[in-house]
Amino acid sequence: MKKLLLLTFILGGFASNAQQVFWEEKSTGFLTPSTNETDISYAPNDPNVVWIYASAGDGSGDFYQEWGRSTDGGETWTVGNIEIGSTDLAIGDICAINATTAYIAVFPNGAGVTGGIWITTDSGATWQRQNTASYNTGTESFANIVHFWDAQKGMTMGDPASGYFEIYTTTNGGTNWTRVPSANIPAPLDGEYGYTHNFEVYNNVLWFQTNKGRVYKSTDFGLTWTVTQSPLTDWSGDAGGGLAMKDENNGIIVAQDFRFFRTSDGGVTWNPEVPNGYFRNFEVAFVPGTQDFYVTTGEDPDGIGRGSSYSYDGGLNWIDINETDEVPNDGANSLSFYDPTNGLSGGFTASSVSGGIWKWIANALSTSSFSKDKAYSAFINSTTGNLEVNGKNISSISVFDVLGKQVYNGNFASVDTVAINANNFNSGIYLVKVTNNAGAASTVKVVKN
Repeated sequence: MKKLLLLTFILGGFASNAQQVFWEEKSTGFLTPSTNETDISYAPNDPNVVWIYASAGDGSGDFYQEWGRSTDGGETWTVGNIEIGSTDLAIGDICAINATTAYIAVFPNGAGVTGGIWITTDSGATWQRQNTASYNTGTESFANIVHFWDAQKGMTMGDPASGYFEIYTTTNGGTNWTRVPSANIPAPLDGEYGYTHNFEVYNNVLWFQTNKGRVYKSTDFGLTWTVTQSPLTDWSGDAGGGLAMKDENNGIIVAQDFRFFRTSDGGVTWNPEVPNGYFRNFEVAFVPGTQDFYVTTGEDPDGIGRGSSYSYDGGLNWIDINETDEVPNDGANSLSFYDPTNGLSGGFTASSVSGGIWKWIANALSTSSFSKDKAYSAFINSTTGNLEVNGKNISSISVFDVLGKQVYNGNFASVDTVAINANNFNSGIYLVKVTNNAGAASTVKVVKN
């Protein structure tokens, strides 16, 4: 926690100059401290409508039956209870349709109860089970995910029951669900199962991951399936990782241990890579509407804190958002983008009026076009005593100490390298704010010994 504690100290004295360029923290309104969002679901045709469900972020393993909904893209939230008849049922996934309608996948968390798919059509006030997605094969049935491409066409996947994955499809909003026959689904390995809210979608293609490191794929809305082995031995825990597909063929895996893989054939093969820069290891998402923009959240590579990163070139190079946003995204469990200006990342509630979720406030398209000129570096040259700043088209530099006092300010004519005499700076940590000729700013932390 060293890095987080240090950053807290810095912000305590620097609040008047604090800037958030990429993420802003919003209050979800969940009552229990440390509540986070295990899944974030945008409505298919409306970035303003988002549904989430609550989960315990305190390590207790408790399951909550609470929903959250935003109708302004995540700026504000309404929350409520999910009444599904038993506290021994747990929520595993949520899928938004519009401001009044959403689906949840429910699994048994105790004896004598049956999970399945529930729907609300009155903004969360009531929830009804859709019985034709039966999920009633004794202790085997376990609903993991539910996804709808529109208000009518959807699918749900559960663990193997009667010898094959329990997958249902619907073309009428779940009024009727039909189980996909075993002939259409490759047989599971011994002891193989899926995970809640662990899948990826691009148009009519859906991938879901298993505890054996395999990836099942359907290109026809869940009617038929293939399976391939990923480079991971599992998709959860220390062996796990995140999957993000930018289209039917191209995507990346970011593993918990910071390994990195790329596919260009839809996941049939994966090639290891070693990207440049600082990426994270919990969640990864492609930003729709961009050419090659990805975002990651999770632990810092040094294991000290948490944060987020982005790549404008398909994951070849990564830029640490913590160097720009002075309050870092402590992302957990979920990360979702609708388009270049609408994205959300799971966080933790501090109280019912503070914290809970992070809202993307940048434009990935403008960031993408600018970021190649924006990767600044700054350091104290131990030989000359100068603060050296390198980048592209630098127009101004301001330097602040940990108390927020400005110790230097200078303007430049779109230069790429600046040397500032720092011999009179006291030993300590400084924040160097660099602005380019387009007015975009980035903040770099430096240490003078």
